[in-house]
Amino acid sequence: MIPLKDLEVLWILIPVWINFLFTEFFQEREGTSLGNAVTNGAIMLWVGIDWIRFLVRNYKGFSGLLALKILLCVLCILGGFLIIYEGIKGKAVIRRIARVREVTYVMLVLSPLIYGLIDPNLKYLLSIIIFAPLFYFFFELLDLKILPGADTYKEKYGD
Repeated sequence: MIPLKDLEVLWILIPVWINFLFTEFFQEREGTSLGNAVTNGAIMLWVGIDWIRFLVRNYKGFSGLLALKILLCVLCILGGFLIIYEGIKGKAVIRRIARVREVTYVMLVLSPLIYGLIDPNLKYLLSIIIFAPLFYFFFELLDLKILPGADTYKEKYGD
């Protein structure tokens, strides 16, 4: 298990997973609201800042790999800001692109790279691309077929 190579990565992965599970199964089962999208943007923003914190604290000299990691951090931070900004403005597209499932996947697959647990290579990139639909549809299957639906919660707990 890659996160167990450096327990510091768990500092960011555990809250990301907890946020994902609660949001996916209790808030976004029937779609993403603008409020959820803005919150997902805030999570991206926070993770990007934590990645920068980690890189600064462990700086050992400039390299091409460090430049790539900084670029990924900046993209995560900018993505978070964009989602928050456009969500606050009420842009409907944010409800489609800022779903917790997609945002979480990006943070989960890039965190081991940022923390130096995985070296970037073609195999890693292809794994990210190939696994993305599997991740998406696995949780879609859980939502639709395995876990109780929203109607079950309404019947049990009221409106």
